[in-house]
Amino acid sequence: MLKKTAFYAAFALTLGACTSQQPAPVVVGNAGSGTSSNPYGATPYGTNAPAANDAPYTPPSAPAANSSYMPPVSSGAYIPSYAPVDINAATHTVVRGDTVYNISKRYHISQDNLREWNGLTDNNISIGQNLRVKPAGYTAPASTAAAKPSYSAPAPVAKPAPAPLNTPTVATGATRTVSGITWQRPTNGNVLANFGGSNKGVDIGGNAGQPVVAAADGKVVYAGSGLRGYGNLVIIQHNSSFLSAYGHNQRLLVNEGQNVKRGQTIAQMGNTDANRTQLHFEVRQNGKPVNPATYIAF
Repeated sequence: MLKKTAFYAAFALTLGACTSQQPAPVVVGNAGSGTSSNPYGATPYGTNAPAANDAPYTPPSAPAANSSYMPPVSSGAYIPSYAPVDINAATHTVVRGDTVYNISKRYHISQDNLREWNGLTDNNISIGQNLRVKPAGYTAPASTAAAKPSYSAPAPVAKPAPAPLNTPTVATGATRTVSGITWQRPTNGNVLANFGGSNKGVDIGGNAGQPVVAAADGKVVYAGSGLRGYGNLVIIQHNSSFLSAYGHNQRLLVNEGQNVKRGQTIAQMGNTDANRTQLHFEVRQNGKPVNPATYIAF
């Protein structure tokens, strides 16, 4: 998945689409709304290296199991075995670092029971020794083989990929290929305001709810209403250099991380953070606004 970067603040400072500030309605299924991260540029702050005393604890490595038995000592402290165990098992094979104490703790039994079940008169055990960790006559449950051992680290949970976008493709006019990208108009309608001065894009008039489409193939890197002055906003990354932005929507139909095709519907036109129904559309090259008319035949 494309990594969300933090151009958010820089983008907000350089854009000035509209002067009115109407509250933006809730948008469809999106985690981008109201956040301070922005996909348009560098992270505004770095991550400092953690202090030495904040480093996560890593258990020490156990010596080879076939070495002669002697409890390992570090700075005078005994280092127990960290080997995971199956608490439903009937027996346990002793490895270096095992003691009567830590075996009984890991199997949730008492030390007295462990000594009794194995005829131990003291706490002396040897590497490779087989010890009963359940009483005589115990039968392991059928699910033992599939059971997860105790003390094992949880497996990482992979984040599911966003569902493929399944919205109509709309023809909005002729296409034009510029900078290796094939572009088309992001919506039908008259251009109300051109690029230049305080306007970092173009404003296109239309009717509430009419389709707003992706101007070119790409991936959605922002979908939300957290950028003041843009209402419900979608940002699409087309390649490593070019992005396009679609503001003031009535409703968003995409989620961050989704791939979109040129002409595919991504939103419905609206007037969020605007004084009339319109689409504010921008093209950015390396984070800087450029004239959309250079790329799109309006």
